[in-house]
Amino acid sequence: MKTWLVERKQEILAIALLAIFTAPLFILGGNSHIRIHDNLDSNMTWYRVLLNSGNYLAKTGSNIPQMLDGVAPRDAFDSQFVGIVWLYAIFPTPLAFAFSQLITRVFAFIGMRLWLRDYIIKDPSKKYITLFVALAFALTPFWPSGMLSTLGMPLALWAFLNIRKGKKSIWNWLILTLLPFYSSLILGFCFLLFLVACIWVYDVVKKRGWNWRFFWKYCVYVGYLLCGELSVYLANVFPIK
Repeated sequence: MKTWLVERKQEILAIALLAIFTAPLFILGGNSHIRIHDNLDSNMTWYRVLLNSGNYLAKTGSNIPQMLDGVAPRDAFDSQFVGIVWLYAIFPTPLAFAFSQLITRVFAFIGMRLWLRDYIIKDPSKKYITLFVALAFALTPFWPSGMLSTLGMPLALWAFLNIRKGKKSIWNWLILTLLPFYSSLILGFCFLLFLVACIWVYDVVKKRGWNWRFFWKYCVYVGYLLCGELSVYLANVFPIK
């Protein structure tokens, strides 16, 4: 019980440090110092243009009047099913950017912490190492508009390894179901899926076990992600506006 309380206190302290790290973005707002390239000169502008057009909930085939003399297609922008678009829709641009940073870094910490704790460093006397490594990973400079495409990989890998070992938990599927809404298959998750496939092949070759349950769940998840990448086109079938 004492060890459990110490670990929780350590995790709370680490998340507090992440909050302090991102606090200037909330305090300074539009006066914050942030990257320009592939950020201020592109993605943040695209989000705002998309939202100001009033067509961010429109079906594929609609145009964005503010770009390319009004012929820029809606499907050239992120889908309305991507979480970061909704952050920019709900909050002012500086605040949306700050929340995105906080969300991404907190889940990067949680994912790396869980993966290291359960599958890499199993010695109870060395559990503190997972805390420092996870915190360092969460503080890594990254492309803000990439969301959890890279920093969410440890969390997704942890869930996949749980499924591989036969651990039944709603958290595994909740994580794998929700992560695609705040990440991109193209920007990172395609590499994670390749790694998971290699793990299955390793089991076949090294352990002489096919683990068909893991294989079929992996295939179902790949199909789910592919559907997610086509989500902008689903607006033709289920237009909100």
